[in-house]
Amino acid sequence: MTYNRMIWVITGLLLLGACRHKAEQRQLERYVVVLSMDGFRNDYPDRTDTPHFDSIAKTGVRAALIPCFPSVTFPNHYSMATGLHPDHHGVVNNAFYDSRLQQEYCMNNYEAVSDPAFYNGEPVWVTAEKQKVRTATLFWFGSEVPIGGILPSICKKYDRSLSFEARADTVINWLRLPEEQRPHLIMWYIEEPDHSGHRYGPDGEETLRMVEHIDSLVGAFMDKARELPIYDRIDFIFLSDHGMAKLQPDKYVNLSDYMPRDSFEHVYDGVPTLLYPKESYTNTAYQILKKVPDIYFWRKEYVTARFVYGQNPRIGQLVVVPTMGG
Repeated sequence: MTYNRMIWVITGLLLLGACRHKAEQRQLERYVVVLSMDGFRNDYPDRTDTPHFDSIAKTGVRAALIPCFPSVTFPNHYSMATGLHPDHHGVVNNAFYDSRLQQEYCMNNYEAVSDPAFYNGEPVWVTAEKQKVRTATLFWFGSEVPIGGILPSICKKYDRSLSFEARADTVINWLRLPEEQRPHLIMWYIEEPDHSGHRYGPDGEETLRMVEHIDSLVGAFMDKARELPIYDRIDFIFLSDHGMAKLQPDKYVNLSDYMPRDSFEHVYDGVPTLLYPKESYTNTAYQILKKVPDIYFWRKEYVTARFVYGQNPRIGQLVVVPTMGG
């Protein structure tokens, strides 16, 4: 055996060992698929027929989520992605004003929503990409924004017209991609049953029918997932950003009945309502709020500690919530 031949054989054995190690490593690598169902109350499966969710709960783990404050869509999705409270990651409500940027942020303003300057913290897909782990997102809030200059390997721009069934099939197709292209973290989102809950209430028959529809969707999705060669290496997480309380019309409060709109620089209603009074009007507004029934309110720096909210400069000087919300 010549010297060159020996080197070739030893190198070949080393390469063979490396290939085996890599193959074994891939056999152990897992995938994570996260589905968020907006406004899905923890007790919905107990109030209607959801055989697929029931089966998932029996074979896995079921737990109740305590959302961050405010318990609305944008802040909580970004909290789940970063592990930070809204007070810390900066998305302090679905709509707010940033005096430093001199810009309004709201759900329907795509230019603002896609501006990295509004986002602090590091979402999990960015952390994964930094570790050379491929990720894919389908409509998960914040994932269309290049945070730290990084986007998911695959990122779908939000399109509400894309059916839930098409979204599920998109995720399955990602899991069918060749190994080198296949994402190991997938996060996707559907707007229901939140939309139905707001329209019909959490106790409405239409809302419960939507819950059943989502259950069927998840069942069909899982059936297709079970056909995948990598099924045994996929961890599925089904979650929601917040629940929903029943609206009590007799407790409805219109703050415009108590204070003139032009006394504020900005007002963002909802739960919570963020008030940005003109500087000379802050104390007056605070005194008026004391007389308004069926609300809680705080100066931002005195929001109850358990909410971990009120220190971020983007929050209005006054924070108002109803005693019972819808």
